[in-house]
Amino acid sequence: MPPTYDPKGDESHPLYLCFDAMWTYGTVVDTVRLLAPTKELPKAIVVGVAHDEPSYKNVIQHRAMDFTTTAADAPPLTGVRVPGDQLGGAEQFRQWLEADLIPLLRSQYRISEITFVGHSFSALFGVHVLFESSAMFDHYLLASPSVWWDDQVMFDKERERYATGGSLHAHVFMSKGDLETDELSFQKEFHDQLASRRYDGLRLHWQLFPNENHLSVVPVSLSHGLRVLHSTR
Repeated sequence: MPPTYDPKGDESHPLYLCFDAMWTYGTVVDTVRLLAPTKELPKAIVVGVAHDEPSYKNVIQHRAMDFTTTAADAPPLTGVRVPGDQLGGAEQFRQWLEADLIPLLRSQYRISEITFVGHSFSALFGVHVLFESSAMFDHYLLASPSVWWDDQVMFDKERERYATGGSLHAHVFMSKGDLETDELSFQKEFHDQLASRRYDGLRLHWQLFPNENHLSVVPVSLSHGLRVLHSTR
């Protein structure tokens, strides 16, 4: 919470909703704490969405179940061991956000706008939300989204979305590290496909971070992405 937040006042603040909170929430809290006093970011409410598991190994399984968009087997290098038919829960998870979590947060806090913050699988989930119900969030920070999932199925989903002829009202920051060069690193190609459509209402940013891999890129992606989306200067 901002240090000046008054539960009885009438001032509203932006909300940063951090998925994969185990490694995004603390970074976002520190970024806001450092940059809000210099007005590089607005004072904000930061909330983390995490899987309540004591084991990191179990977190990896549960996030895959909730954030993947289709039922498909995960490559061994992801560490996901859940059978493919138990994956693909993104739409159910989106519906829970829409029906339960976001209304709860709005009932408890005075919120001016909401930013989605995600990395890897949770950023893949963010892409799903963007296509299904973009108005759920005002801004999307998608760090190294796993758009390789299920033979790059999100490329097909985007083509389907474009074929509807609708607009896509959202403000999106997408990024990756330049050391992400394996067979799971199609973020730039996905960004370029999305950008080429020129959707009405879509503001899209891209950033490639030098000397960063899929994990080390998280802090710089979150700090830079928040500033791109929310700079008050």
